Amino acid sequence: MNIFAILSAVIVAAGTGYSIYSVYRNKNKLAGTSGVMLSMVIAVITGLLTGSIIGIISGEIFLVVGVSMIIGFVIGFLAGHPVGILAILMGSISGLMGGIIGAILGAFIQFINPTILLGILLGFYILIIGFVIMYIKVESNNKLSLDTQELSPFAIIAGGVVLVSLFLFMYSSDMVEIPGKSQTAQTEAKQTTSQEVPKTEVDVTKESKPIVKMNVTTQGYTPNVIRVKKGVPVELEITNPLDSSNCISTFMIPDFNVNNVNLKTGTTKLTFTPDKSGEYTFSCGMQMFKGTIIVE
Repeated sequence: MNIFAILSAVIVAAGTGYSIYSVYRNKNKLAGTSGVMLSMVIAVITGLLTGSIIGIISGEIFLVVGVSMIIGFVIGFLAGHPVGILAILMGSISGLMGGIIGAILGAFIQFINPTILLGILLGFYILIIGFVIMYIKVESNNKLSLDTQELSPFAIIAGGVVLVSLFLFMYSSDMVEIPGKSQTAQTEAKQTTSQEVPKTEVDVTKESKPIVKMNVTTQGYTPNVIRVKKGVPVELEITNPLDSSNCISTFMIPDFNVNNVNLKTGTTKLTFTPDKSGEYTFSCGMQMFKGTIIVE
């Protein structure tokens, strides 16, 4: 997935970079409404894709939203700068909005076949940026013209039908995990086995170099209650026999700066230092399976 995300980022950087370069090169012929609209389109689609890519890779909402907003704002500013102040304002706002939406979307779809969904977004990006570049070339070259009436509405409708059919095919097949369906199945499975996962506790407060061995199961984490000593680093050895693409294979302890650790199939080691007393929660990426850390 990371390779495809990097490839998508390269395509977005190349497409957006060339689009902005084309705007700068032909700024005299793109003044007015056309330049403003171009800056908005470039900013919003780039912010959307950039935010989605970063969100899929990171999964951290707050940081990703912030970074995506900055990238979207900068792209909007650069795309609108050669046209004028109105283009800068509209492009920057569009980039901000696209970055926010993209970041939230990316953080969500990282659990739902991100490769296919990112591929669909990338396809729309290539199509839209392609039209942007084509429009700039037509506007900057008197020998070229673009007659929208030559674009048959039947061809556009047929293309839309093909895209919708392809998406529905993937949606109904095993290629795509249907949003909410797997979560409902997991919830029902938990409810049928027991209303609450049995508590299993381990106490390492008396150990100078505590090591907690934890197992990942379909019902949650074992042990799911850990007693530790304040200020003493704790090493977790988490064994995961499940498919690493499952939600439960994403582990986090937000209060101790452990965020979205991917528990690959096998054993993963990580260390955290409980620097404050109290009870704190560890969970999977979607907070469906939880446990408690008691710091004494």
